[in-house]
Amino acid sequence: MRRSSIPALLIALSVASSARAVDDGAVVATIGERKVTAAQIKKALAGVPAFELAALGSTKADILRKYVDEAIVREEVLAEAAKQKGALDDRSVKHAIDKSLAGSLVRKEIDALGGKAAIPEADIKAYYDAHLAEYKTPERVRVWHIVTANKAAADAALARVKADPTREGWPKIVGETSLDPATKTSNGDLGFISADGKTTEPKVVVPKELAGAVFAMKDGEISAAPVQSSAGWHVLWRKGSVPAMTRSLADETPSIRDVLYEQRRETTYKALVERLRGAKQVEVDEELLPLVNIDVGPRPIPRQPKK
Repeated sequence: MRRSSIPALLIALSVASSARAVDDGAVVATIGERKVTAAQIKKALAGVPAFELAALGSTKADILRKYVDEAIVREEVLAEAAKQKGALDDRSVKHAIDKSLAGSLVRKEIDALGGKAAIPEADIKAYYDAHLAEYKTPERVRVWHIVTANKAAADAALARVKADPTREGWPKIVGETSLDPATKTSNGDLGFISADGKTTEPKVVVPKELAGAVFAMKDGEISAAPVQSSAGWHVLWRKGSVPAMTRSLADETPSIRDVLYEQRRETTYKALVERLRGAKQVEVDEELLPLVNIDVGPRPIPRQPKK
C-alpha cells in the first residue's frame, strides 16, 4: 500500500497499487472521516469518457492516482470547508442538495424497472396491434391542379396544358388561370393525397371528387377532361404515386420499446410522488398563497390569428 499525504489539509490518502487487484469493498482512500472504496471509484470512472481519462496520465496507476487526488480529494476537502463556513445554511445549497437527493431516489426507482430490455415482447406486440393503423400508410398520389370558376375556363386551360404539357409551361398556366390561392404559388401542388382526400400539404383540402378522379388515372397522366367539385372545375395532373406500405412489428419494435419504457418511467415517477405525498402531511393555505409578493412580469399578449 502506497501512502501520500496533504498535511496542510490533515487528510490521509491511501492509493492501492495497480500491481494487484482489490475487492470492491476495499477502502482505497481515507479523507478525514470519509472512506472511499474501490467500487465507488470504479463506478465514478465508468461515466468518464476515455479521452478525459487519457488526459490524466499515461499509465493506469497515474490515472487512478490523479483522479482520486483531483476529483475525490479536492471535492471532499472543499465541501468540508464549505460546511464549516455555514454553506449548508445557504438557500441555494439547500435547494441543490434537495434536488440531488430527489434525483437519486428517482433514479433508484427507475433503475428497478430493469431498463428497456425488460419490456416484455408481449407488451410490445399488444401496443403494435392496438396502434396498427399508425403503421399502415395507404397508397398516395401526387397531384397538381388548376381550378377555374366554370367548365369553359377549365376547357381552355386544359387545351393550353395539352399544347404545352411541360414543367415549364404548367406554372405559367397556373399563375394566369387557377383560382386556388393555397396552391397558386406552388404550381397548383396538392401534395400527396390518399383515396379519402387527405393530403400531406397543410391547409389544403382535397374534394373527394378529385381524389376519385386521380386514383383512376396513371402516373404522369393529365386528366382527359375537367373534373367538377364544390370548389369549381379542375384540370388535374397526376405527377406520381407511393404504394401502400405496412411497417412490420420487427421494424417498429425498437421505437415501441422506447415508448413503453418512457410510459413506465412516467408511471413509476408519478406513483413514487403520490406514495410519498400520502406519507407526508402536506397543507397549502390557498388564501395566503396568492398574497406572496413575487414579480411575475407582464403577461404575454396572445397572437392574433392572421386573417
